[in-house]
Amino acid sequence: MMKMKSLSAVLVSLAFVSPCSAIDYVSEVLPIMKEHCWSCHSNEEKVKGNLALDDFDEVRDYQIGPYNIIVPGKPDESSFLEKMKLPSGHSDFMPAKGDPVPEKELAVIEKWIAAGAIVDAKKPSEREQKFLAQGEAVSMEDERQKFHTWTNSEGRSIEARFVRLVDDAVTVVMKDGKSYAIPLASLGSESKELAKKLSEAGR
Repeated sequence: MMKMKSLSAVLVSLAFVSPCSAIDYVSEVLPIMKEHCWSCHSNEEKVKGNLALDDFDEVRDYQIGPYNIIVPGKPDESSFLEKMKLPSGHSDFMPAKGDPVPEKELAVIEKWIAAGAIVDAKKPSEREQKFLAQGEAVSMEDERQKFHTWTNSEGRSIEARFVRLVDDAVTVVMKDGKSYAIPLASLGSESKELAKKLSEAGR
């Protein structure tokens, strides 16, 4: 750990950000639909275009998919969102009646689609579970390529990219290309957990 003491201390927060957060249709998007789309696309009012936004099974099974109006993970390819972003005078603009959906709410819908278009995070379907698992794997691989802060038990830190964890030693690479093998036992608790998570992600 002596090599760590000779390096500049860099304080950067350690955090994993999951691309698939708790955002889902039921809690985040449905209120927006009720405000702007309910009169034409709900069983409570009227169903136009075979789109009932209050029928969760229909939304999940018939409106969400690689060739449907909502493409999980791809908001730019989702006509559901695209039509809401059109100029209000366009023939395909939605909602056909009423004011345009505000930018802030469009951002919520875009984030929801990008996160997998999960209908109910508490009861994900098999497809949704697979998407979430894939998203987590991609996220962890991205984390392996990043430069993280590694802090020893004395509070000294370096910024480096994880390479491997072998025989209770963490090998990292600095931005200048130099590599160091750091005993796992000499790291602080957060850095130990970071090393273990990144090691597991690479298996």
